Amino acid sequence: MNLFYSNDITESQITLPEDEAKHCTKVLRKNVGDEIHVIDGSGNLYLARIEAVGKRDCVCTVIEKTAGFGKHDYYVRMCVAPTKNIDRFEFFVEKAVEIGVDEIIPIVSENSERKVLKLDRIERIVLSAMKQSYKATMPIVAELTDIKDVLAAKYDGVKCIAHCEEQEKQLLRDVAAANKTITILIGPEGDFSLKEIEQAKQNGWTPVSLGESRLRTETAAIAAVHTVNVMNQ
Repeated sequence: MNLFYSNDITESQITLPEDEAKHCTKVLRKNVGDEIHVIDGSGNLYLARIEAVGKRDCVCTVIEKTAGFGKHDYYVRMCVAPTKNIDRFEFFVEKAVEIGVDEIIPIVSENSERKVLKLDRIERIVLSAMKQSYKATMPIVAELTDIKDVLAAKYDGVKCIAHCEEQEKQLLRDVAAANKTITILIGPEGDFSLKEIEQAKQNGWTPVSLGESRLRTETAAIAAVHTVNVMNQ
């Protein structure tokens, strides 16, 4: 089943935007009368019939609507420092969406080597991964955010910080098994500073371990998303 995305949907009609329409009619050769599946990014899946094919769009009639397609009953928020090599961060974004993430907050910390991020490109990766993994809810992607603002934020559920310092930590899998809403903080290649770790603990963040191996930023972030999903299924 191929999924198409549109944010131009009424109770009876769907209009595919140019990129989606082109993929549908030019690449997959769908035509008037064919039935397709469309997601809206808000958790709904539509079965629709193509009624008209234009040069820049494709108009469809809604046949059936299914709410909550691909949705899970827990919430995963990942706060991750983008890597110096942007390909690695984009790889994390793609795989996190495929596995199951609800919100991604790119952060800048003391040891960050990347302090600029092209959000439009990240959002395209999110959209593609959402369709590929048969989900209908578009994860939230925030602007690049200073870690001080993240540490002070009042997030629901449990807040976890994964770091490499030799300190007392809980296993993420144990924390994830006991909490349906979880926010996880993953640092840059140089890890968090000791000051940031202490500020996190003072603000109610729980230090966690992902295991004995020392992981790259993107690997740690993917492993964290996977752990939460496995422990909540």
